[in-house]
Amino acid sequence: MLFLPKYFHVLLPLAYAVETHRRGELSREEAALAVIFAVLYDGSVYRDEILLAVGGPEKEEEPLMTHDHFTAFWLWTLRELGFKPSSVRRGSNAHRIFFRGAELNELLKAVTLALPTLHKLRDALAEFADAFKAVSGEVVKRKFGIGLAYDVRNESFSKKLEEIITMAEDYVYRNVTVERGPLDTSGRLPKIVISFKLGDEEVAHITVYWRGDELYAQYGGSRESAERLASVIRALGGDAEVKYVKGAGWVVKLTTDGIITIRHDGWLKALREFIDELHDDKRHGKKLISDERYEKLIKNIEAGPNIVKFSGVKFSVYYETRMKNIMVEYQPRNDNAKNAAVDALKARGLKEGVHFTVNTVGAGRYEIRVTKEAYAKAVETLAQVGLKEGEHYAVYDRWRIISVKAEHKDAIVNALKAAGLEEGKDFAVKWGGYYDIRITYDGLREIQRMALNGDLEAERFIRELEDVLRRRYGDDAAKKLIEVLTPAREEGTAELPLTVYDERGNLIARVVDLKYEFVENGQPVGQCAGKNCRLRVVVEYELPSGERREFKMEWYWAEKRKKKDNTTVTYYYETALTTVKDEVKAAVLKALTGKAKRGQVRLLADQLDALRRFKALKDAIDKWRGGKPQSRQLQNQTTF
Repeated sequence: MLFLPKYFHVLLPLAYAVETHRRGELSREEAALAVIFAVLYDGSVYRDEILLAVGGPEKEEEPLMTHDHFTAFWLWTLRELGFKPSSVRRGSNAHRIFFRGAELNELLKAVTLALPTLHKLRDALAEFADAFKAVSGEVVKRKFGIGLAYDVRNESFSKKLEEIITMAEDYVYRNVTVERGPLDTSGRLPKIVISFKLGDEEVAHITVYWRGDELYAQYGGSRESAERLASVIRALGGDAEVKYVKGAGWVVKLTTDGIITIRHDGWLKALREFIDELHDDKRHGKKLISDERYEKLIKNIEAGPNIVKFSGVKFSVYYETRMKNIMVEYQPRNDNAKNAAVDALKARGLKEGVHFTVNTVGAGRYEIRVTKEAYAKAVETLAQVGLKEGEHYAVYDRWRIISVKAEHKDAIVNALKAAGLEEGKDFAVKWGGYYDIRITYDGLREIQRMALNGDLEAERFIRELEDVLRRRYGDDAAKKLIEVLTPAREEGTAELPLTVYDERGNLIARVVDLKYEFVENGQPVGQCAGKNCRLRVVVEYELPSGERREFKMEWYWAEKRKKKDNTTVTYYYETALTTVKDEVKAAVLKALTGKAKRGQVRLLADQLDALRRFKALKDAIDKWRGGKPQSRQLQNQTTF
């Protein structure tokens, strides 16, 4: 289908689909795939609807079909396949067929069974896109075909595919029901079968075992069923791979950690009941799970994992209670993983240094991993060559690892080789550092904006992030997230006048106007950027007496220098100083920015974010921030 000409890549497959459907040979998910592929080429995908633009070759001198003919064909086709679009909207160049409400849900229900196919297509497109970046266009055309190379470059195609997959996975999460079978203790391991259903139809199932010290889940069977199960597990927040095992067929396996990543109420309820029954089972003369192990399992199930995923990157979530700080981080161990994550975040529009940061941790160390057979000889060799443990290297017997500073790595490697040990056979050298990629608060707000604009992946990320924080750290952590995201949720929505109250609830003022101007070298200018560019905000407020007053906040780029090794990094942050002389002005400032006190008040990024709530200031603040001066890195010079 991907290689067919413009107006036949949809019609011919659909005509074939209708014919096979009539003969009873076409499944409902195959019919849904035919519709989805057409949408990928000539449609649009939104949060609550999918539409197909039905055009025709009207520009030809004697067109065989117009878009009216195409639309009639489509309506007949969809009726034959059992789909009823909500509406058809006429247009001059194309008619649009919409799937909304119940019809959209029916389409997504059918697509659910075809999710493995869409996952494969997404993976294939990513592979082809990587190849297209790595080699010339001509090589890609020879390797993959002209039509496909064209579609690889079409970002809209991939974006629509990702949105459809997200919509289908959301449908699964919202509509799937989970049923568990009875406890079975007839075999070597106690077990239950857990089934996933959409309506009355079972779409997948898996067997969960108790191994005596951990939970374990496995399915083995046909490739189609295994892939469908893996797709359902991914839709419910888990992570599953399909592998072929000789004698067992196509297999999906989950250990305890993987099992508790599935955060669906029905799944968690089935697990809890299974563990309760094992704990209370007296048929074997003793409990199948000890009290201590039982409590630990229940705690793990209730707390769940601390992983959230965005753009294919799995971030760990932490909350520092004392500092009230949320950390969303990913720590890849090598350059390839780091580069892949950075590229994925940038592809979603996030900016390094603004929305996420990349730092290196432990860069000055290496790990030498030694085989069991060679470990004793390696430790003995190091002791004989004059290198001091604790000064030049550290030994971790349990993992057979020798940790060494970068400056001593070559000396130790050479000593091991001189003793007859072979690198790659008896030992391996691995960089001991890792990268730390963190999403900043600005990044969380940017993802929140994506969610508000209908990005389903972003919406899921925010929802799961709040869920992790609440489950693992309580309501205070979830409230902190809401506090962080509120400026993005409210930006550009606040109108004037803004009423201002004192601590006793008395109305003491109204903010009636917010104005701004760009200032450079002390003079107002139309627009400016860089270190010397300032943003002056003028606040006008009215007292109950009718008297009007005003004050100004002048935002500027403050410079800060930080030394690290032989390098000094200069970076800039936004700030403003204002003097508060009376309670009314303090209350006005608090109503606008959330911060106020008597005397000199320093305002920072959070307060500027609060001002973005107001339509009068949002665009100006964004323009000024867009002119932020670049950080500079200088080598330190030593004077003798």
